[in-house]
Amino acid sequence: MTRKFQPCLQCIQSATGENLTEAAQIADRWKGYCEDLYHDEEGNGTEQEYWEKEPPPLCSEVARAIRQTASRKATGPDDVPAELFKAGGETALDRMHRICVAIWETGEWLKEWTFFTFIPLPKKDGLKQCENYRTIALVSHASNILLRIILERIRVKTETQIADSIPTR
Repeated sequence: MTRKFQPCLQCIQSATGENLTEAAQIADRWKGYCEDLYHDEEGNGTEQEYWEKEPPPLCSEVARAIRQTASRKATGPDDVPAELFKAGGETALDRMHRICVAIWETGEWLKEWTFFTFIPLPKKDGLKQCENYRTIALVSHASNILLRIILERIRVKTETQIADSIPTR
């Protein structure tokens, strides 16, 4: 699953409706389709004007994120399985914690962590059209660990804000 994308179809339609049959053309069509699909036209998701800096991740947060990472899942582009982080013990935890703290403090995501492998899965008939597929993205498990920490912090803040906004009787 993590090898270079090899389209299974012998033919897919271009954005203009013409049939593409060469592997390079099909791969380019998928690339363009995924870029369009995930493009943010409204500018949402861009930097905020003001934000409060959060403290860096705790070692316990990294440990929890590693434990919550599902085993026996496809690896991302780096080919590092989740089981490696789980079996690495304190050494892997310490190194992963240091990496997460460094990323948190610099604000610079590791370039290798920004690569994804997109897998198109058919969802209905008409398999010549990209729209009839759903795409899943295989992300590196290391990146996923930091993403879990961020998601958990967002969840806690959201729940706290909701609880604070509910009037008490």
